[in-house]
Amino acid sequence: MATSSPTIAELLRADPDERRRCRVHDRDWVLDYSHWPLSDEARHGLAAQFLDQAPADAIEALFTGHHVNASEDQPALHPHLRSPDAGEVGAARRAFLTLADRLYSGQSGFSDWIHIGIGGSDLGPRLVADALDEGDSRVNVHWLSTVDGRRLKRLLSSLNPATTGVVIASKSFGTEETLALAEHVRGWLGDRFRDQAWAATANPSRALAFGIDQAHVLAFPSWTGGRFSLWSSVGVSAAATIGSAAFEALCEGAHHADLGYRHHHRPNDQTLAVWLALLVHHLRRGLDLNTLGIIAYEPRLALLGDYCQQLFMESLGKRVTANGAPLDAPTVPLIYGGRGTDFQHSIFQALHQGMDTHPLLLVGAMNDPAGVAQFDHIQLAHLLAQRHAMAFGRGEGAPHQKMPGNRPVALLLTESITPERLGFLLSSLEHAVFSLSILWGVNAFDQWGVEEGKRLAKPLRQRLADEHPSLATVLEWDLDHH
Repeated sequence: MATSSPTIAELLRADPDERRRCRVHDRDWVLDYSHWPLSDEARHGLAAQFLDQAPADAIEALFTGHHVNASEDQPALHPHLRSPDAGEVGAARRAFLTLADRLYSGQSGFSDWIHIGIGGSDLGPRLVADALDEGDSRVNVHWLSTVDGRRLKRLLSSLNPATTGVVIASKSFGTEETLALAEHVRGWLGDRFRDQAWAATANPSRALAFGIDQAHVLAFPSWTGGRFSLWSSVGVSAAATIGSAAFEALCEGAHHADLGYRHHHRPNDQTLAVWLALLVHHLRRGLDLNTLGIIAYEPRLALLGDYCQQLFMESLGKRVTANGAPLDAPTVPLIYGGRGTDFQHSIFQALHQGMDTHPLLLVGAMNDPAGVAQFDHIQLAHLLAQRHAMAFGRGEGAPHQKMPGNRPVALLLTESITPERLGFLLSSLEHAVFSLSILWGVNAFDQWGVEEGKRLAKPLRQRLADEHPSLATVLEWDLDHH
């Protein structure tokens, strides 16, 4: 860790009262970064750096529909999707929530529902469904994202085509993996497909050409980025799992975070989004570290690390500024995540005693009213224990028992996970990404690296189908190309 700052232990011992001020209280969430190697002077310096970038202008441009996605000449108005305002966006939300409630209540007649989507068309809604599922929906939702023929066959063999519906979630309705899965499900449903299939898309014409009935097209605006599409009709399967009332509460929590970020984004305003961004900024450019583990000690948030991996890395993995100039400093860390108590029996050994430093954001809740109190205590006790061990290490014992400590750890805690609190968190994470784009001067709303891989795969897929090559031949293809 390239820093001349005092160690975490030194900071904690020197001024405990000052470390207690290293907490952000934003609505029902607390971000505690007291165990982060950040002195009081450095903390104020981070805040000044953010304000130096005139964030108010950039944030207002985001919310008022300026074309903040310059490379694609589009706005990024996804906060409008969760706004209580009426209009076309509100009508579209009512349409997909009406379908979701029919699924949730059993009125649709479907016992099973297949959600086909990848990336943002899968991660966001699947996280929400997993976090807020109380087991009271009358439909079983199955998530398909990977082109895995074995898994697909096994799933379809367990379902009844007469009682199974499907939604194909794709902004462009041209994503190869999604359409490949959809084609197989369409063949499995046969003549039932037109009546039992829906599309969540920003390209209705392609959905219609695929065979979706026009009444079953759940359209959303083209300015909705894939990784922000949870709030659009892509969220229909999550809403079918949790019910429309819970989904509306999710949107309400997100909207509160939108209002807070828009009007109270100065670091001294205790805004969760801004301080999450400043910690990541300090991690990359202050500490020169290139990883961040987002680890859940609340099982409801087990998929949060996967969600953040796409949200942050697809948005901020850039080499040039929004104006095309080369960057002279690093941007996004490699983000990974999972369940804390599971990870303690796998990767945490390397985090404690390995040669490299990997900062952590440990996410937890005090309790789960629908869970088991004993389990809540186990989760929280381990979260606190890991923070202490990462920060202070262990100095006594044989050499193989010692740990260096000084591993940066922040905590993100709430009382319990509710739809409102989850919505607030997800919206705050989106705004943390935008804050980082302001600090680093990059466009957070395009992903040309992703598009290049798609472009190159198309002719290769055709060549595989035409030539049926051997393994040895395939290994030579890239050499042939160059």
